Amino acid sequence: MAHARPFALRARRRTAAVIAALGLLAAAGCGSESSETPSAAGTPKSGGSLDILATSDARSLDPFLPAYAAQADGNRLAAIYDSLVWTNPGTGSVQPQLAESLAPVDGSGNKVWKLRVRPNVKFTDGTNFDAAAVKINWDTHAIPTTNSRQRDATVGLRTEIGADEYELKIFLDKPNSNFDRLVARSLAFIASPKAIAEGVQKLAEHPVGAGPFMLPEGGWVKGDHLTLAKNPNYWQQGKPYLDSITFRAETSGTTTVDKIEKGKADLGNVSDAQTLKRARDAGIGVESLALSGGQLLSFDTSEGPTADPDVRRAFVLSLSSDEINKRVYGGMGSPARGIFNQTTSLANPQLSAPENKPQQALELFDKVTENGSKPIRIKFIAPKSGPIDELGRYVKEKVEKNPGVTVDFESTDLAEFVKKSNLASAFDVKVSQILADDPEPVVYQYLHKGSPGNCCFYSDDVVDKALDDGRNTTDPIKRRAAYTQLQLQLNRDMPLWVYQEAVVSGVFGTGVTGVQLSNDGIFLFDRIGKKD
Repeated sequence: MAHARPFALRARRRTAAVIAALGLLAAAGCGSESSETPSAAGTPKSGGSLDILATSDARSLDPFLPAYAAQADGNRLAAIYDSLVWTNPGTGSVQPQLAESLAPVDGSGNKVWKLRVRPNVKFTDGTNFDAAAVKINWDTHAIPTTNSRQRDATVGLRTEIGADEYELKIFLDKPNSNFDRLVARSLAFIASPKAIAEGVQKLAEHPVGAGPFMLPEGGWVKGDHLTLAKNPNYWQQGKPYLDSITFRAETSGTTTVDKIEKGKADLGNVSDAQTLKRARDAGIGVESLALSGGQLLSFDTSEGPTADPDVRRAFVLSLSSDEINKRVYGGMGSPARGIFNQTTSLANPQLSAPENKPQQALELFDKVTENGSKPIRIKFIAPKSGPIDELGRYVKEKVEKNPGVTVDFESTDLAEFVKKSNLASAFDVKVSQILADDPEPVVYQYLHKGSPGNCCFYSDDVVDKALDDGRNTTDPIKRRAAYTQLQLQLNRDMPLWVYQEAVVSGVFGTGVTGVQLSNDGIFLFDRIGKKD
């Protein structure tokens, strides 16, 4: 049963709203100077620099205040801090980087884990990178006054130094067989303890990490660019290959492709099907991920008309993902058939969410409105962009065919959309986005009761059990069974509806090689560089 959640939790949901909005705006949105087809594979030469286009300017450069998603601050943070571990979306595995290993302790029921960090790694201020550094960072996330966006990942987590200075023992209050995935997505960026001691506010503009790049004096010109220089003492000998990288803000995916095609930029992320097709047609390099989730509508399940599951179901039954693909994405995207990407082992075509059944929608709306005698108004909000405005027109047109139902569509600027996304009374349905290389931790945080990242003030015991069951096993058969139950219950209760599969790609110019994506699209900066 849905319920309203405390304001404090609503405020902490803003991370998800910001990330979703940035991704949606980036998705809003030409002969090449070279006939050579770029390739992601290859060993770069030493030297050179790259211009990288990001969806926004940096908000902060510490590991606490920024959002870790590739569509937000993830790439800048990865360049400065490297990662303890990262997920490989292609294989589904968690890979070590600054960590040598991260695994549960035998016999602990997955409540005790051990992290071992690499020896002989130093931060750029000369401080040792050891287990104590990780502990200090995670403890700092947990302090309420830090206002860390990753604080929720530390709830119920306790640590102590292990057998030596490079081992950290991790104690969880609940079993989690996939804790390593949580670390990869939420706790992977580690700052110098010495810099943290000098204050998070200072660290925000003077970051100190152990990554392949570092911020030189004058490197950050706010509102214009962020230039990072090669870390001469990086732990991997001979890396990074590049002398420097420069991030520049570019919110339009279409402009990103145009600039790379014309040689005015080297690298960027795109997150919509039309822009991806444009990149391929232009002959620039494309490295894509098949992520679960995608573009979706989520409902306020706590109050208002959409607290009624019949209204949510009728709303979705009025719509067609195929029609949205044609009308909004020019037929270039992939209509979703559920919350999981159809190429993954968790997807099941037989579990497709019900949609495009206007007669059933009419019957349900007639029931709710008593044949139109008790009309309802549904507030639909979205971040402003051309494609999203077209989506709004489509939804309004289809849903209002049902007597007694009015859709008030409002598209607004990013800041206002994020604000309203966190207030139960401010919307009934909103446009959102999930980009998940695995259900853990992203889908869990999006739907589990009490999670600050909960999309829609949602609470359902069946969904919670399915998410808990999926979290507490690594067995593929048991995970599939758990997430099958999740999909079945989502189809019944309809707190959200995914209408377009996720599209996340790295796009790059002819002179770039060594491109590999991690997590939800973050570049691995120790591998990337210029072609020889």
